[in-house]
Amino acid sequence: MSQYKPVDKKRDFIVDNLSGFYAIAFDTHGKLGWESNKIIDPDKDPGYDGAQIIEVLSEDVDERYLGYLEAMEIPYIFAGDTAIDVELALFKLKNIIGCETLLLEGGSIINGAFERAGAVDELSLVVAPVIAGKDSKPLFMDSDIASFELVGAENENGNLVLNYKRNAF
Repeated sequence: MSQYKPVDKKRDFIVDNLSGFYAIAFDTHGKLGWESNKIIDPDKDPGYDGAQIIEVLSEDVDERYLGYLEAMEIPYIFAGDTAIDVELALFKLKNIIGCETLLLEGGSIINGAFERAGAVDELSLVVAPVIAGKDSKPLFMDSDIASFELVGAENENGNLVLNYKRNAF
């Protein structure tokens, strides 16, 4: 990281040639190490391969990390001082990048943050015949109570896929 020139001013960094197909990383303190500015999936999965990486950061990120992202031509936006402000991030993703819909594939902490912000309007759950270990985390960490309605169910290769929409209160 030390070989990258620190960025003096913390401002959003957007490249000119955004693809319109994105992989958005909520990387609060700038810890992810990318090898490319696009996702390179060895299986060539059309849902991931070639997606433009965009980082969402907090303002306390190291300036050398910003230099690294700029050298890699990886766009980034700031959304919060020391933690990610989900509402601000979604506002910027929509109004600066043009993202209308997100598929959230995060861990329990980011899932909980999105739920607390009221930003989860659909759930797709897979019930698979696997027993979780003692260190497994909940799906939504520190989330609020929310109600969803089942709108679809399918059996896919022995796994039950359940689709829900948020109930209006």
